[in-house]
Amino acid sequence: MSDGDYGVALTDADRAFRDEVRAFLAASLTPDVLERPVGENARLDRLRQWQALLYAAGLAAISWPTEYGGRAATPTQQLIFNTEMAAAHAPEPINRSAINQLGPTIIQWGTEEQRAHHLPRILSAEDVWCQGFSEPEAGSDLAALKTRAVIEGDELVITGQKIWTSKASYANRIYLLVRTDPDAPKHEGISYILADLTAPGIEVRPIRQITGAAEFSEVFFDAVRVPLANVLGPLHGGWRVAKSTLGYERVGQSRTHRIERRLAILVRMAQEPNALTDDGLDDSYVADRITRYAAQVEALRQIAAQATAAGVRGVAPGPEASVAKLLTSEVDQSMANFGVELAGVPGVLERGSVGAAKQGNVAASYLLMRAATFGAGTSEIQRNVIAERLLGLPRDP
Repeated sequence: MSDGDYGVALTDADRAFRDEVRAFLAASLTPDVLERPVGENARLDRLRQWQALLYAAGLAAISWPTEYGGRAATPTQQLIFNTEMAAAHAPEPINRSAINQLGPTIIQWGTEEQRAHHLPRILSAEDVWCQGFSEPEAGSDLAALKTRAVIEGDELVITGQKIWTSKASYANRIYLLVRTDPDAPKHEGISYILADLTAPGIEVRPIRQITGAAEFSEVFFDAVRVPLANVLGPLHGGWRVAKSTLGYERVGQSRTHRIERRLAILVRMAQEPNALTDDGLDDSYVADRITRYAAQVEALRQIAAQATAAGVRGVAPGPEASVAKLLTSEVDQSMANFGVELAGVPGVLERGSVGAAKQGNVAASYLLMRAATFGAGTSEIQRNVIAERLLGLPRDP
């Protein structure tokens, strides 16, 4: 891969970083890391193993400041890292969301004690985190949350429910929003809490998805006691802290590992001798779609790098994160749809079935990507953010 393949000019420092990443990947991506493990426990073990390798090499969180275990990577170096990881089909670290979302939020809002305790444990995966924001009756109106926390001495007593909590089935920590002042306006009186997911009074119930997997869970809190010192940012001022996390999450959602891999799968499918189906697809149509996706993926790589720049500067990403998240999720979903179209009948069969598509897990990707346009905030919310904060349009009355 040459300098031109990144779409930006590289400095000597960038090339040195690129060579370091390539050397790490060449040495670390052994067959046991690359092979597709069977079973959830084996998959989690592989992700832990991979994060341990990244951590030992100082590559677990390259955009974090150096004093907190990062590399203070430039946007170009983040682009290089993302591109090389995607090209090598490297797995994700088990704590990816905590590295991309919670860690930067703690760096921005945490006390020195909170940073010293939590950040190393995020990087090493000693603590694996999940996010407790969504609630059953709040929908996309996150500030309508009802989970309560009552202050008793130096503790908070939490009661309520969260839903669509990714990783709750195997995480040991959770960051969540609770209402600590019920008399305050909706966007006030909310606090951001760091909690032990194994504490007494917490129950995790997996939710079976359309794919057959159970990646999400409901989490119930029944008089759960958490130290008041676990509040991140100001007490009753958690909405501002949450907005930081959501900005970092949208940047994380915009990273293009997945769609770059999906594009490679689509290219391989189109190159198979019998890839074109009897549903009216022809060479020119397929070539046009593949070319369009290649251009979109390249554009998204650049947008994601710019969105990441805010995190490198140590501030929460602005509305550019919504642009990146909106476009990435919609392209990702469109590519999954085209995978089924390209594969034809074999595309609706599960991996391993007789006659199933040979490249990728087309059916599962199609089903999973139904959620792409509402994870980390729906496309409608992203468009509202873009309209109000970038275009200066008035809010809905």
